[in-house]
Amino acid sequence: MKMFRICGYGGGRSALVSRLAEEFNFRQIGVAVVKYAHKPFDMDKPGSETYNLRQSGCRQTLIANRDRWGLLCETPGQPEPDPIQLAGHLAECDLVLAVGFDNAPLPGLEVMRADNPAEPLYKRDTHIQTVVIDGVAPPDVLFSFTHADIENIATHILDRATLLPSPVNR
Repeated sequence: MKMFRICGYGGGRSALVSRLAEEFNFRQIGVAVVKYAHKPFDMDKPGSETYNLRQSGCRQTLIANRDRWGLLCETPGQPEPDPIQLAGHLAECDLVLAVGFDNAPLPGLEVMRADNPAEPLYKRDTHIQTVVIDGVAPPDVLFSFTHADIENIATHILDRATLLPSPVNR
């Protein structure tokens, strides 16, 4: 299993990840996503049985049916999640996209808008050598693509994704 990081905020990251998932699926490459949520979230509905169990103190709640299963783990007071460790919970696949893990030491790309005045992440993170941008590419970045260049972005990711350590591989 290989992993590649996709960062950026307000630059079209979600749309890009969705289009990349479609492209990898078309190429018959099994892809999974591990996403970092920068804000509090809950996937469960208040009042449901699994929600009530979690509120009662269950540290892990797994729910399943014929079509899917999901595992919710409570981790209060723990350090920031590590996308490589999280990938160990995934079923075997070819590629894991780590979305939003801005500080993970993984090869990655930054999705950005040309008119964003904020300092780009790639300027302070040597693991990010690629940008996907809606305008002229910055002159100090190694690789750049437009949002529409999905096929080449996908190939670029496959060429540069890092192989995960064997304990993660199943």
